Amino acid sequence: MPVKEYYSEELKKPIIDKMKAERHQKYYTGGAIVLMFVVLISMYLVLN
Repeated sequence: MPVKEYYSEELKKPIIDKMKAERHQKYYTGGAIVLMFVVLISMYLVLN
């Protein structure tokens, strides 16, 4: 099984894909924060 080299694959990616991922990064971050608060609130409600 060949070892995947992340950095060499990253260099081969087209610049358009990198720019698209960078534009969507704020949505991923915001979604993760919202999900964290939902989990915290649900834990608070379940444990009290």
